Amino acid sequence: MTEHEQNLRDLAAMFAMAGLLVSNFNEHGEAIVPTAFNLADQFMLARNPIPEDGIAAIKPKRRKPNEHE
Repeated sequence: MTEHEQNLRDLAAMFAMAGLLVSNFNEHGEAIVPTAFNLADQFMLARNPIPEDGIAAIKPKRRKPNEHE
């Protein structure tokens, strides 16, 4: 996970935690921080789905005719 992705995950967890606190989620004693990071992880997975075969496809770039000859 890149630094940018880690920062995005932390931001998503912060918003999830704020939402959980506002909604009185913790009435039954659930741990809010781990729940917030679980929601953030779900956000990250939905944002960057892994291809079924686990390998991202890389398309070769086509050269234009007479380019760099």
